[in-house]
Amino acid sequence: DLNPKQREAAETIDGPILIIAGPGSGKTRVITHRIAYLVRTCGVTPYRVAAVTFTNGAAREMRLRLHHLLGPSADELTAGTFHSFCAMILRRDGDAIGLDRSFAIYDDADQIELIKRSMKEVEIDPKRFAHRAILSAISSAKSQLLGVEGFAMRRETYFDEIVLRVYERYEELLSQSSATDFDDLLLKAHFLFDQFPEIAKKYQDRYVHFMIDEFQD
Repeated sequence: DLNPKQREAAETIDGPILIIAGPGSGKTRVITHRIAYLVRTCGVTPYRVAAVTFTNGAAREMRLRLHHLLGPSADELTAGTFHSFCAMILRRDGDAIGLDRSFAIYDDADQIELIKRSMKEVEIDPKRFAHRAILSAISSAKSQLLGVEGFAMRRETYFDEIVLRVYERYEELLSQSSATDFDDLLLKAHFLFDQFPEIAKKYQDRYVHFMIDEFQD
């Protein structure tokens, strides 16, 4: 059920490949059929294949299609969101960077409460600086792979100084609670691989084929 271009993408397996396609053009179909081709035709062990996408809904759809194509062997694949993939890595190897393997993941409401507490403890007036604005700035920093030290080196404005003060306390409180926020999953996985190349190599050796849906995200 693939058209010629989709089939070409699904069956090209030597070296990296970039697929550029618009919404509704069958990207997920191509990725799942490519995985099926690798496993059923090329003899690749499912354990050595990973596929990540951005939303939980897209990840569920991908897993459903893979089960339809591969049956029980689909359970051996690693397929999920970027964040769930990084969470898996951190639960296995995050102790190398001082992260408890049973860490909690704070949702938006938890984060706001922690920001409020952090602002109070470092004496930042919430009437002058909104909780949500501070959290957004911290989230933006983490999405740029800037921890507290990195953000401190990049700060330019008075607002940045305020954010830094809150950011430092926010991170201390997260650590005391053995918790991460959603952005930490990507940031800490990056730090883990950057600081411990031998751990990065373990995953590089395992995943011979790595599929990324929604690459721009």
